[in-house]
Amino acid sequence: MKKLLIFLLPLLLASTGSICHAQKKKADSYSDFKSRSSQNSITQLIRDATAVKYSNPAQALSFVQEALGMSLTQGDVLSEATCYLLLGEINEQIREWTLALENYNKAYQRLAVKYNASPEYIRTLRGLGNTNLKMSNYEQALVYYNQALQLKLSQSEKTELQLDVSEVYYQQGNYAQALAAIEDLSTNQKIMGDALVGRIQNQKAKIFARTNEVDKANTLYKSSQQNIRAARNAAPAKEEEALKSTKEEISEVLREQKRYDEDIALRNQSIDYNLESQNLSEVSKDKIELSKSLAAKGETNEAIQQLKEAAALADSVSSPKEQAAAYLNLAALYEKNGRTVDALKTYQKYSEAVSRTAQQTEINQLQKAELIRKQKEIETISNEVVAGQREEQTLLQQQQLIIYGLLAIIAIILTTSYFIYKNAKASKRANQLLALKSLRGQMNPHFIFNALNSVNQFISQNDERSANKYLSEFSKLMRLVLENSQEDFITLQKEEEIISLYVKLEHYRFRDKFDYTITIDEALNKETIQLPPMLIQPYIENAVWHGLRYKENKGNLTLNFIRNNGSMQVIISDDGIGRNKSAQLKTNNQKKHNSTGLKNIEERLQILNTVYKTNYTVAIEDLPADSGTRVIISIPNSNTPIV
Repeated sequence: MKKLLIFLLPLLLASTGSICHAQKKKADSYSDFKSRSSQNSITQLIRDATAVKYSNPAQALSFVQEALGMSLTQGDVLSEATCYLLLGEINEQIREWTLALENYNKAYQRLAVKYNASPEYIRTLRGLGNTNLKMSNYEQALVYYNQALQLKLSQSEKTELQLDVSEVYYQQGNYAQALAAIEDLSTNQKIMGDALVGRIQNQKAKIFARTNEVDKANTLYKSSQQNIRAARNAAPAKEEEALKSTKEEISEVLREQKRYDEDIALRNQSIDYNLESQNLSEVSKDKIELSKSLAAKGETNEAIQQLKEAAALADSVSSPKEQAAAYLNLAALYEKNGRTVDALKTYQKYSEAVSRTAQQTEINQLQKAELIRKQKEIETISNEVVAGQREEQTLLQQQQLIIYGLLAIIAIILTTSYFIYKNAKASKRANQLLALKSLRGQMNPHFIFNALNSVNQFISQNDERSANKYLSEFSKLMRLVLENSQEDFITLQKEEEIISLYVKLEHYRFRDKFDYTITIDEALNKETIQLPPMLIQPYIENAVWHGLRYKENKGNLTLNFIRNNGSMQVIISDDGIGRNKSAQLKTNNQKKHNSTGLKNIEERLQILNTVYKTNYTVAIEDLPADSGTRVIISIPNSNTPIV
């Protein structure tokens, strides 16, 4: 700051020229939009943005950027508000609720006084209601929906708002009020249209499912499906989503009541419906759920066939998430029926599908980040246009306000620098989090692969009983690991469960090589202390596979979790052959593999320390006379509250 002021002081002597130069960028933005703007062009840009806001949000943002800049130069408040309304709808689509709320509020502020009877105002109120509903702000959602209901509305607009109010009460668990909100709605197709009638029936079906009136719910659901099928070309995606939600509600109740034949019929009906529209992803989900009822009835072969078809369909539409779900259920079914080899192969496919799901999630996050960056650019340009307007209005006074103008420039420079720094910092943090997830994604398949090799060895030794026992324990462990793999931190209680099960499996395989003990300091609160998942396991794996496994006599492995100066230390000790002797026994490939695993852990710790401002450390000590290794992991107190 001091250097900046020293640099700017000489400019006071030639301030007029300097001010003009500093203002050039904002003035250029303002002049550029002003020269191109007309009411026709603004209206057309808004129409274009509206047409592609759901199918191509990136292109819609480009249209909004142009329309917003022109609206500001024209002083067209209605068009400006419509631009913010479109931004809110785009944010709502990509599930950025906070940004959606900000933009809807900007539209609301510009429409509330002068344009509070316009269609844009009604859309804004619904957008505010929808976003608050998604954020579980139920009372606020009702305020906006009821505010919209006080306006002059068409029959269809009023019906949709009453359905929205019903959904709020439904999500609150107030099913009587949810039903009362739509009780008086007409279901005459000629008046309401097939799609809207279908949605009314669907909402009632969902409510009846929750009040255990499942037969009534099923009848209404079928009728709703027929009406939405009749209006499929005109029915928006929300109608289809509503059908899916109700189907799952009814299915859940039918299974609870063990009415499996009815659930199977419901799923087959849904499969036929979705095959008509080539919605193969939803067909895959239905087949997965269908297999559960078939299995419950004892129709195992048919259940297996449905799961195989579900996996194939998911693969055909590049949906690794559904594919993973199909393989997981199929593997569990194989395992339950004693088909160990098939279960093993299917678990391997499941692991691969989980990895592809993580990659797809990362791509989606990057695409969303680009849309958010584009919106920040729109905000910057709109700020520049507003600044350009103000500069034009005050141009004649600038000679008398030289010093004040210079100070304003300094403030703008500092403010702009601050926002650039803030955005860069946010971008860096986002990239670090993506890198952290990527490293976690590399750890899980590696871990699963090693465990599956153990099962494979039992099978190769014709020890099917041991393989089955090991596979059962391994299934529990894998579920725990995968359930927590997307978390940055898990509790010590969960980590103890995972580690205990893992060491038990390793001991089961190498029981003649080592015994083990796990000790946790009573001063440590297992439910509040948090640490990164899959942080301790690789060091235990190294101790067993590279230290204890090669020892001639039976060794010992100890894990101690202790309190240390308000934080926690994890000490992993073994009396194996030591790192030096282990290195001599390894092949080049094993050395490279071990180095890569430890490097991944180091990179994870570096990113965790940077992102969360912590100080995780790992120290590896060689015990005297190559008598083993000790690893000390220090967990900082910022993520480990101690009681």
